[in-house]
Amino acid sequence: MEYYQETTLRYTDHVYSPTIHTVQLFKKGFELAPPITDLETQDPLTLRFDDLQPNIENMSYSVVHCTADWAPSDLMAGQYLSGALSDYIPTGRQSYNTLQPFIHYELEFPNQMMRFTRSGNYLLKVYYGGDEEDLVLTRRFMVAEQKVIIDARVLATRDVELRDAAQQVDLTIRHPGVNIQDPFGDVHVTILQNMRWDDARTGLQPRFVRDNELVYDFPQQGLFMGANEYRNFDLKNLRFLTRSVARITPGEGNAVYDAYLLPEQKRNIRVYDNQRDINGKFLVKNDMVDGDPLGADYVNVHFNQPMPEQLGQDVFIYGALSDFQCRKENRMTWVLEEKTYKATIFLKQGFYDFTYATIPRDAKAPDLTAVEGSHYQTENDYIVLVYLTDRQQRYDRLVGVRFVNSVRG
Repeated sequence: MEYYQETTLRYTDHVYSPTIHTVQLFKKGFELAPPITDLETQDPLTLRFDDLQPNIENMSYSVVHCTADWAPSDLMAGQYLSGALSDYIPTGRQSYNTLQPFIHYELEFPNQMMRFTRSGNYLLKVYYGGDEEDLVLTRRFMVAEQKVIIDARVLATRDVELRDAAQQVDLTIRHPGVNIQDPFGDVHVTILQNMRWDDARTGLQPRFVRDNELVYDFPQQGLFMGANEYRNFDLKNLRFLTRSVARITPGEGNAVYDAYLLPEQKRNIRVYDNQRDINGKFLVKNDMVDGDPLGADYVNVHFNQPMPEQLGQDVFIYGALSDFQCRKENRMTWVLEEKTYKATIFLKQGFYDFTYATIPRDAKAPDLTAVEGSHYQTENDYIVLVYLTDRQQRYDRLVGVRFVNSVRG
């Protein structure tokens, strides 16, 4: 993986400051919901994050309209926003009764100061003071219109060799009332598995074009490995051991607690185990303070994955806790004497999903199956995003969103 200077703006989910932790962006009131709002209703999204340095900072935010493939669009800010083009983040609040002090920041948008006038992909930028180049973090979100009807299903693949390991997303787009002059050039479909942008599937072309209907018929890009259910651990209460936690020890002096997870077996050759998960996400919570994020402490979480021998690729702890990216701070270390991979990650109290990922050579996306295996029965969330290039207004409208689950439909 390639890493850039932290001053370089990335059109992806990224943290630019080493003191910023536990960034979440979700639909207000639904911590596990993806950051998508409707152009008509403009239901607010919630951004939350912690700064582990002691001083409250003045921070601002702005948004950038993007194309369907996450490049900045041709629109000026005044064309996709009404009201302010940038605004201040509300003043941060100090944590309480935590061994690790932090300042917690929270923002709800769209709000009275800033509204959206165009649908599409957006990048939220948070920066220090009023300097847009002094970046704190960036986060992707979407503003959607529901102008087309998306019929989507998760089916068994037609590829017999992958029948036990893969899942196939099939879809048809119906667009009564929406004039599509060039369905092969103006319609852009993106399919995500569990909101993983690093494995976003694009470039789909309809196989049949009928009156007001685009039929994709088992598109190749819709073939996903089912992978496995995410592993998880529960640190909402540090007084008790949960199923995945071997021991919890207080740190020396006023240091934070250490939580040691139970070593679990490599799962790539095991039969499917229907373990419930939240598809890679996490919830911040301390049961002792009724879920207030200001009272959830930080913990050194120690991961331990036994392996008969070292793999030929780096192993990463992967999930929303790593922004669904193979980040260098989540890379595991091979311990030859113990024949195990180990890593320690500084995490806020809560309930976490995670999995082990590798990066094969020349691969476009991390591999979640080398350690974990893959099963067609695995429960996965899929989202189908349909963009339409508006030639007159020169931007990609997000005209349809459809959620589909591999088990529940």
